[in-house]
Amino acid sequence: MTSEVTDYKEGAFADEPTKDIPVKVHIIAPSTLPEGYVFEAELGAEGAKKTISVEVPPGGVEEGQVFLIPLPDDFAVGEPRVNVPTGHWKDGPFDMLNAGVCHSSLWCALCFTQVAMAQVMQRLRLNWLGEAAPEAATKNTFKVVLTLILCYTVFTIALEMTEASSGYYQIPTWIPVLRFIGGVLFTIYSIYSLMKLRENVRAKYSIPEERCSGMEDLCCSMWCSCCVVSQMARHTGEYETYKGRFCSETGMAAHTPSIV
Repeated sequence: MTSEVTDYKEGAFADEPTKDIPVKVHIIAPSTLPEGYVFEAELGAEGAKKTISVEVPPGGVEEGQVFLIPLPDDFAVGEPRVNVPTGHWKDGPFDMLNAGVCHSSLWCALCFTQVAMAQVMQRLRLNWLGEAAPEAATKNTFKVVLTLILCYTVFTIALEMTEASSGYYQIPTWIPVLRFIGGVLFTIYSIYSLMKLRENVRAKYSIPEERCSGMEDLCCSMWCSCCVVSQMARHTGEYETYKGRFCSETGMAAHTPSIV
């Protein structure tokens, strides 16, 4: 099944009053449906799901297509939730010290950027490419990304050890070739998945682009990945209320409410 995020227009929310912009949620069409059709969908973390009514947007949807709808105002009323700003970023990409100089979101983003990225993906229940997907493809996102990181690390160390065991003038030509190919592939994955993650965070919370129209997510992911990851972690974490954690799949303490 192929899932693709429905395109959204920046102007659709750029001029709305910030306080009136609702959080949006990703819905996966269960089948090909005409516009106006109403069906039931489940939202929330496993074991705490709630059902809402969803109206198919204009133009209809195809089976497996992902589209965004506003979260109903009466969803989980009275229950604890992580308050995430909509319409704008909570702070800037270079405000990395806002959560504290010793905070996990800062040091994990600086030292283990892809691990911090995986925590935000798991927090928002996206897949290993930073995209919305069925629950089966998102429940182990952190483990999948961590496995990729470990495999690349082992691959790199193995090449370095093989190179070290050879004389300077006897290094096999395939070692630098494999190192280059592995580095390029891992870099492409890191940039692409971070770009898609940022794109989906902006879509979910109706955050318009500020610079590099149409290319902002790519540019930020390429040139300042650790800043981007830290910014998204702070935006979706509400660290003023809930504690961050280094050794956590979501980067949050165990008692933290899940994000819808």
